[in-house]
Amino acid sequence: MARFAREIVINAPPERIFEYVADMPRHGEWAQHDLEVTQTSQGGVGVGTTFSSVGHQFGTQRETQTVAEHTPGARFAFDAKGSIGTVRHAFDLAAADGGTKVTKSMEVTKPSLMARFMAPMIAKQTKKGLMVDLERIKAKLEAAGVAGNR
Repeated sequence: MARFAREIVINAPPERIFEYVADMPRHGEWAQHDLEVTQTSQGGVGVGTTFSSVGHQFGTQRETQTVAEHTPGARFAFDAKGSIGTVRHAFDLAAADGGTKVTKSMEVTKPSLMARFMAPMIAKQTKKGLMVDLERIKAKLEAAGVAGNR
């Protein structure tokens, strides 16, 4: 299936943004569908760390996530496994315009049969959803005190 990506410039340093998006349990602060994420492995977050999540889109969706890439200040990616198959979610960060360009992408790397049937709807929802997520992340990080105090 296709890879979808959207980008935004956030007035915060790449390290601060990385810290925020790599904190998977905090994804519920900005992600859609009443998302709840819980770490299921021990220790700090790095490649191989696992999580479980519950979201509410088209009913209750349960997934497991595994951190696939963890490069502080530059890239955070994880694979989510659930009803639509395996999906790679990634955040790429680069200095830009006095802030940080954040590119959020999603690619269904191993689609389930359901995902293949729903591909047009998934594409439409994903394009919109990526931008909504980025706008919410931007709002959180640029809010008074958040970008500099956490």
